[in-house]
Amino acid sequence: RSQQPHSVIQRRLVEGNQSQLQGESPLVQALIHGQESRRKTSKTEIPALLVNCKCRDQELRVAVDTGTHHNQISTGCLSRLGLGKVLKAPGGGLAPGPPTQVEQLELQLGQETVACSAQVVDVESPEFCLGLQTLLSLKCCIDLERGVLRLRAPFPELPFLPLYQEPGQ
Repeated sequence: RSQQPHSVIQRRLVEGNQSQLQGESPLVQALIHGQESRRKTSKTEIPALLVNCKCRDQELRVAVDTGTHHNQISTGCLSRLGLGKVLKAPGGGLAPGPPTQVEQLELQLGQETVACSAQVVDVESPEFCLGLQTLLSLKCCIDLERGVLRLRAPFPELPFLPLYQEPGQ
């Protein structure tokens, strides 16, 4: 258990021993350096593990977030996708006020389309988070060595975007 990637990274961060980074994959090294630099700055945190996907024919940068149970979508992303006004209340009518949940959201991961739901959150970054529930249902594997999010067959591997890439790059 203590040899799992997140435990190794966490232990090395606590120890502060950079010499132990030698031999680690570039992605693991970048994650550790990113964690250290985020501690020193008060900037808004940007998740380190981002993948590209599409929703309603628009590109999205999606965070892979095992610390969040449900998927999350930002209010800005919801508006950009044109979903703010099409949400329905449980009784079938239009929901009053700002939406809190999106159902049957179709995400295109590589060549495959996955239907999921997402909680609406009032933050702008990241615009969409894949939560643990969806990651488990897709039987995802976070492969830090190869720098990909691997989905169950026949789904593709999705490469992680470069760390701290600005939107539109």
